[in-house]
Amino acid sequence: MSVIYKAKLKAAKTAVSEKNYDYAYDLCHDLLELDATSYPVHILLGVSCQHMSKWSEGASVYEKAKLLPKANTLAWQGVCALYEASGDHAKHTEALRELCDRLIAEGNLQKAWECMQKVLVLLEGAGDVRRLVRALEELAPNGPYNALLDVNGADPQPPTIVDLLNRMYRLESDLDSRLIESEVNKRRTRLGAGPISRVRTEVRSEVYAESGLLTTLAQLVEHSMSGPVDQLLENEELYFECLFDRILFVEPRNEAVAQLVNLAEDLVSNDKCSRAFELLIEMDDVGDRAAELVPKLVELFPDSVLAPAARAWMRSDAVDADMANGDADVANGDARESPFAQLQVVKSMERMGRDRACVDAAARARNAQHEFSEKYGAQLPRSRLQVDLASAGSYLRIGPEHAGDAEELFRVCLEADAKCTEAALGLGLATCALGNNEEGCQILQQLVDSDPLNHRAWGGLANAQLAADNTSGAIHAYKQAIAVDPVCAEHHAGLADAYWRLGGEWRSDKQYAYASWLAAARVDATLPRVFSGLGQWYQQHGNDPERAKRCFAKAMSLDCTNAVAGPLLADIYAREGLDDECEQLLLSATDALFSQPWAWQRLGFLYLRQHTNDRAVHAFQNALSSDRSNRVCWEGLCEAYLGIGRIHTAVKVARKVKELDACVSAHWLCAQTTMHARMLDVALGHFDDAIECAEDGVWTRVLSVGRAECLTMCAEKWYHDGLFGRAAEACSNALSAMLECGARSFLEWGVVYVSCVWMARVHSQFTKHPELFDSNVLEALMGCAQSQVVEQGPMPGYLKQVVDKAQSEGECEPKVRLVLELAAVAAQLRVMLAESSVLAAQSWTDLGSVYYTYSTETASSPLLFQSQSLYSSTKLLDAAADCATAAMQLDPTARAANLQGTVAAVSKNSALSQHAFIVATRRAVLSGMPWANLGSLFLVHGDIELANKAFARAQMTEPDFYGGWMGQALVAECMDATECVDLYEACLAHEGVATDVADFGYAYHVWQSLAVLDAERALSHTERVLSHTEQNRLLLAVYAARRYVSRSSDVHGAGHYLLGMLLEHNGEYESAALAYEQALDMPHVSDEHKWTMWSALGRAQCSSDQYAESVASYTRAAEIMDADSD
Repeated sequence: MSVIYKAKLKAAKTAVSEKNYDYAYDLCHDLLELDATSYPVHILLGVSCQHMSKWSEGASVYEKAKLLPKANTLAWQGVCALYEASGDHAKHTEALRELCDRLIAEGNLQKAWECMQKVLVLLEGAGDVRRLVRALEELAPNGPYNALLDVNGADPQPPTIVDLLNRMYRLESDLDSRLIESEVNKRRTRLGAGPISRVRTEVRSEVYAESGLLTTLAQLVEHSMSGPVDQLLENEELYFECLFDRILFVEPRNEAVAQLVNLAEDLVSNDKCSRAFELLIEMDDVGDRAAELVPKLVELFPDSVLAPAARAWMRSDAVDADMANGDADVANGDARESPFAQLQVVKSMERMGRDRACVDAAARARNAQHEFSEKYGAQLPRSRLQVDLASAGSYLRIGPEHAGDAEELFRVCLEADAKCTEAALGLGLATCALGNNEEGCQILQQLVDSDPLNHRAWGGLANAQLAADNTSGAIHAYKQAIAVDPVCAEHHAGLADAYWRLGGEWRSDKQYAYASWLAAARVDATLPRVFSGLGQWYQQHGNDPERAKRCFAKAMSLDCTNAVAGPLLADIYAREGLDDECEQLLLSATDALFSQPWAWQRLGFLYLRQHTNDRAVHAFQNALSSDRSNRVCWEGLCEAYLGIGRIHTAVKVARKVKELDACVSAHWLCAQTTMHARMLDVALGHFDDAIECAEDGVWTRVLSVGRAECLTMCAEKWYHDGLFGRAAEACSNALSAMLECGARSFLEWGVVYVSCVWMARVHSQFTKHPELFDSNVLEALMGCAQSQVVEQGPMPGYLKQVVDKAQSEGECEPKVRLVLELAAVAAQLRVMLAESSVLAAQSWTDLGSVYYTYSTETASSPLLFQSQSLYSSTKLLDAAADCATAAMQLDPTARAANLQGTVAAVSKNSALSQHAFIVATRRAVLSGMPWANLGSLFLVHGDIELANKAFARAQMTEPDFYGGWMGQALVAECMDATECVDLYEACLAHEGVATDVADFGYAYHVWQSLAVLDAERALSHTERVLSHTEQNRLLLAVYAARRYVSRSSDVHGAGHYLLGMLLEHNGEYESAALAYEQALDMPHVSDEHKWTMWSALGRAQCSSDQYAESVASYTRAAEIMDADSD
């Protein structure tokens, strides 16, 4: 080694010690050029690179130094210092591991442990739990660094194996939990992820497959055996809990289950871990071991999941069965996956007699048993047998519709245990319930023969005999059962039922039944069927209705679902008017068991009586959900739907009633519902079918009156449709029906009144149909009405004053006068027959309407602008006003107020009229007629603005009512507004409108607009073709004019003349000429208008090539014109 080399090496060491790393760095590079294998120079260069932050170069220098022959631990320590300074924890950790290995190889275990301790600190600080666990596993037994735990004198001292494993357990447990939570949250939002339960199961399976937690716990238990017992038990409990939770994900499963059971046995023997007790109880399948473990579980762990079920099992045969049922109910919520708990729930439902709930609980119990078997590979035959027996018995008690299910389950039970007498007994009863009485009795007889002292078998045989209508055999079997067990109340009650059904010819049979029920009550006073039977005896034979009522109440207090006592007690409450008690009884029955048709049916009719129809609908629907063939419930449902206004649904329900039984009442119900739905032709058909089916006179009369009422509704419809002949025919038929059945009641005289009203409204068309106007029928009904007025005794004073005031000579046609007088007498009779103020007010309104109609000879509605008064009778108007006043005093309805306002308006009493119409608007807030009447009043008095507001309010209140539209059309006409054509057109668009004003107004204004167009064309000397809209309006105007002349008398010929002009505009010249000729034939055409009509006729004839006739018409027009000039 040269002097220069030594000097530079010394200078380099001095520079490093003085922290002159740049100078040292340069010197080291010079030295490496002289000797590239110098180990000290590499170390000095590595230190310089570290402090100059030349990390890569420094790492490379140290790696070269490790490969040199003289390498020692300084190189490895330098690398660790370099990576620590650079902050690269991952490489620092690896460097420390390499240093640890180097130190172990050199035998320096204490320094090696210090390096490993730094590794653990780095991993823990970085939060790398997975690598930290792996590092701890290397320190565990069989790990490469396990020897470091035996170092003495180290600081800090290495942990013990148990401490190390405990730390690994905590880390791995926390790691698994965090991995599962994060992965589930990530996957659950993916498209097509599936149910959260499946996602969680998949994630747990993947995480547990990678986890070493079970291995760690197994080692922990193994190394705890040499330590304190408490520590060992604590670790065993941890291992048991972990293995219990992960048993589905451990393979092989059988070995894991065996290990789990061994751990549970050890823990239970030391009174540790509630889950260990629960597992062994479940695995024992309600055997002898369970009888030992259950009390200890309740004592040691009263708050455990299975504790309520355990308490229910311990109390099941005790006096406190109610507490057992409560415990089972708690278990049903907290331990739904436990076969043992679900078995207790099944038994609880069976004890309480909740058969449907028992069946549901049995299904849940089977699911729990299946899942337990899949999980632990353990079969539970005893639990399955008990569940199937309870479920089969419940099926049998529910009713014959489930007897097949019961039979199948009983056969399964016998296959599982051929000596199960309870299954054999149930199989016999189920077979009888299915209608195989002979086979069922044979099974039960074999059971009795094999065990004559089995009282339950005798009782079952008696029940089978009773089901087979072998009452005497049932009595014999019941007596044998009582001889074996005289303190069984069920046998005494069954014997009583048999005696009660024994023919019934001898009173002694009923007396024996009474004695047997008393014997049953003495043995067991909590049997509901006993008190329902006693109640029937007191009701039918004991002549003690009060005691019968108490017995029924007692039976219902014991079992609120009793289908014998319940209906009888509810009927008693209904007859006594105890609606609240009746409702409470029925609601308690339905709350306890929803499928109680008898309770829902009576509840529905109770709500119908109380006019709560929406609740009645709900009740009848629930009743029909159990029995779709209950015709009575369908009828009640139909009435309820009518009550809430769902008419078309009621029609469908009535059809269902008819499908079930096409009797008279079904046809009548169909007729009533279709009549309410305004399906009048269909309703008449149903009435005819009902009359054909009727056999007694009462039904015939009811149906005749109903059909006549339907005919009056048909008359109204046909009148509005312009079918006056059919309307008159319907009225005549209705009156004939009332004459035939001899009208006497309030309703029947109402039919007569309505028929007369509509007949009066179409009186102008009677001349075209004289055969439909039978005066003989009217006169006969008038005689009948007058005789009944006499029969009713002296007429009330006020009514007599009004009738006397109305005696006036009218100027109307005699037949019309007869119709109106009959209507008046019918209304008078209704006033005298009315049983309430509401009906009386309605009758006074009817009478006033007749007097008003008679006084003005108008057949229109009360709207003022539709009245066409030909004359006026002051006395009749006064009588109508008195009737309206009487109606308003009794019941101020909108109809009475409209009548009062109309009469007051005609009588020029504007203040009273306005007040009455305002009252009508308040009484009928959804009707547009009162507002239209008020608008008419304002229009008559020239207050256009108020009239317009009133008609607008009528439109907003009832858009489908034509009165508001027509009123605004009249307002627009008064103001010469162009919108009147559109408003008249809106009136025509409403179905059922039959007003002359609307027809004439629309036709006139359309003709006027066409006349303006003709004038413009003449001035411009051009031809103008009508637009599509104008042509449509012209066609609609022709239709309106035709309807006007067909519905009105048109005595002045204006309607026919207007029709002719419209037809001319449409190019129908021959039809126009015919219309002009009909206008000239009208009786009240003035001379000043005749020459215009003749001229128009001549023009139309000329256009239709009738030149000779045209010349004659023009000549006639000239003669009239000359005569007028003279």
